[in-house]
Amino acid sequence: MKQLPFKGDIKQLIFKDLTSSLDANKNLQLENKCRELSRNDEIRFVGMINPMGNLISGEFNAYMDLLENDEKRRQFYMQMTLEISMHKDFDDILGKINHITTNRNNVLMIAIPINNHVLLISAKPNSNAKQIIEKAHVLGFFKSET
Repeated sequence: MKQLPFKGDIKQLIFKDLTSSLDANKNLQLENKCRELSRNDEIRFVGMINPMGNLISGEFNAYMDLLENDEKRRQFYMQMTLEISMHKDFDDILGKINHITTNRNNVLMIAIPINNHVLLISAKPNSNAKQIIEKAHVLGFFKSET
């Protein structure tokens, strides 16, 4: 079983899916953006999920991962990808999705569609989603050709 990184021992989680449409340079840029956004004390995790539900780049902050194992994590990533995909079915009527925010007792989840990928952000439950999304805009997540 894979050990999750903790503060002081943050590990890179990129190139998990080499069949991704992202090339190495874009992966490195994406990794840097994830790392920068995860420096916020409110944020626990920032990751880019491909259309197949695979984490292609991400950064865990200082916290114990709430998902128990790789299988649960993979299921969650797939669920978030499917949720975004299902909502896109109504883009022509309701307009494009800007983000989906889920606030649970233990976590605030923000899923932001970027082309055919999903930027997934996990934060403390009392975090300000709007400020986190604005920070992602400032870092240029939405300008990348993900």
